[in-house]
Amino acid sequence: MVRVRLRPLALTALLLALLAWLLLPGLRGLFNPDEGRYAEIPREMLATGDWVIPHLNGLVYIEKPPLQYWASAISEAVFGRNEWAARLYTALCALVTVWVTFLAAQGFGSAAAWRAAIMLGSSLLFVLLGQQLTLDMGLTTWMTVTFYGFCAAQRAEGRKRRGLMLLAWAGTAAAFLTKGLVAGALPLLSLILYSLLQRDLKPWRRLELLRGVPLFLVLSLPWLALIQHRLPQFFDFFFVREHFQRFLTKIEDRYQPWWFFIPVLLAGSLPWLLPALRALATGWRAQLPRTQFDLRRFAWAWCAVVFVFFSASDSKLIPYILPLLPQLALLMAALPEDALRRDIRRTAVLLAVLGVVVLAGAMALPVLLHNPARAPLFIGIRWPLALMGACFLAGAVAAWRAHGRIRPVAVTGAAGYAAFMSAVWAAIAVAPLYSGSTLAPQLPPALLQAVRAGDVPVYSVGTYDQSLTFYLEHTVTLVEWRGELDFGLTLAPQRFVPTVADFESAWRAGSQALAVVEPRTYARLQADGLPMVLRASSPKHLIVSRQ
Repeated sequence: MVRVRLRPLALTALLLALLAWLLLPGLRGLFNPDEGRYAEIPREMLATGDWVIPHLNGLVYIEKPPLQYWASAISEAVFGRNEWAARLYTALCALVTVWVTFLAAQGFGSAAAWRAAIMLGSSLLFVLLGQQLTLDMGLTTWMTVTFYGFCAAQRAEGRKRRGLMLLAWAGTAAAFLTKGLVAGALPLLSLILYSLLQRDLKPWRRLELLRGVPLFLVLSLPWLALIQHRLPQFFDFFFVREHFQRFLTKIEDRYQPWWFFIPVLLAGSLPWLLPALRALATGWRAQLPRTQFDLRRFAWAWCAVVFVFFSASDSKLIPYILPLLPQLALLMAALPEDALRRDIRRTAVLLAVLGVVVLAGAMALPVLLHNPARAPLFIGIRWPLALMGACFLAGAVAAWRAHGRIRPVAVTGAAGYAAFMSAVWAAIAVAPLYSGSTLAPQLPPALLQAVRAGDVPVYSVGTYDQSLTFYLEHTVTLVEWRGELDFGLTLAPQRFVPTVADFESAWRAGSQALAVVEPRTYARLQADGLPMVLRASSPKHLIVSRQ
């Protein structure tokens, strides 16, 4: 096994990359809808003390299990209610995923393990989602733990094998408590496909079912029992609607064509597009005798199952295929070194082209911006784009000239990581377009304090800004908007105003109140003669008061 020692320059670069990874999550507002939603649910857990039934905007919200909500609530309790604390769990999960992928790739040697970690940690989709508050990174982390525990157990014996398989079962339970039944379905289908390819049933006899299943139930069943006891509608909504109907029907209005994830995977694997294509094209071939566990083949089966499973679903979103990236990194790292070296040199050409295109876009940006409302914000991404282009060009030169077993991968990965973190920097400039973070600070301090104390009601008219309640630190009353909160509203109909006309009547008859409206709704209410004082504004939403 080849041992790799980090030189001072490489160690410094790694520490700077880690520092940027941990600092950037606190520098921009929470984006709608996912980040606002997954920060607000933990905030409400802390505010209400209810850690069993998740609530969003004060309404029952049981689309997903609570593990990440618990982790984020603890983070917010320790570090305060801010963006950094809300995103910390996701950022840490990404780092853990890179580390576990490194451990899993040790089966191919130390050099391959370093390559796998670098490739995963610098892939476009992984970098962007590791800096964004969603459930998909947490799911990927725990599923990677499952993958590692299972694969390592195939090469171990005795008590060590048993412990590794129990680690896999624990990872499955944590993944289930993050996003539901998919945590068990994907590993099971991967094992079935692997068994068909390898014609080897030995891994099935190593599952430690008599110990693993009880461990899974001990970790996951208490929450299920508690929430079902308190909420009899849970089983039907969570399992039937949120799993089977979501997968088999278009109830979520997220339908995309079957090929949707092809461009997502191609773009998401940058800058490793060429090694990724090679790994996917060749990874299914056997490398070991039928009676030996083939790690490479199982990783390919995992990638194939994740990709096909979500492609077959009628509900598709870009982050869904994130759980295949660690296994794809492992496959790329295990490629023959001469083939990988050729792909890296060709990647250098690709990076050069990307660098020129991005730099040209940065220079032409003022000419391309025509919307007067958005132009002042989007002009702020010019310098991040220029840095991204420069990183691509520098990476192209370094990758072309690099030699060795790890250095070409390291310099290419450094270029990709720096470029994609520049995109995260660019998101800071455009945050007001996608976040309610700028609205609450515009309110007079006394008025904001009254809202947080519950003395001034807040209506959300024909819209719902998922992040605004996090910054207001209080829920809103929905007007003529139900969306994903429909189930919660059926349990608490008093929290809903059916029509704008009903809202206008309540507004005129009441005392001080706030309303969140879109500009077009504001114009409509003005035309109706509704008394309003403009208190805060962003490109998408306004906050008005009655007095």
